Amino acid sequence: MRQQSKEYIVILFIVSVMALNYPFLDLFDTAWMPLGIPLLYFYLYLFWFVIIVLLIAVIEHSEVREPEQRPPPPTAPPRPRPADRAGAGDADSERRI
Repeated sequence: MRQQSKEYIVILFIVSVMALNYPFLDLFDTAWMPLGIPLLYFYLYLFWFVIIVLLIAVIEHSEVREPEQRPPPPTAPPRPRPADRAGAGDADSERRI
């Protein structure tokens, strides 16, 4: 995510906290009921919806970076088998087994 997107998210959070605090909520605490819904509830749900839409828009337009691909670790040289170590030069040891 880009740094600018992070800044937009922080700004959106701060504006949301301010808009959902006392002074603004008191402005909408009236008896008027648009669409049969109390104005305060209408404001809360509408603002909540707008916050979600704006978050989706910010995240959709942010740059998604793929994780860096590391080269594969170097492979260790193959280990000698036990038969190769013990009696590798002795042809008689293979016949005895």
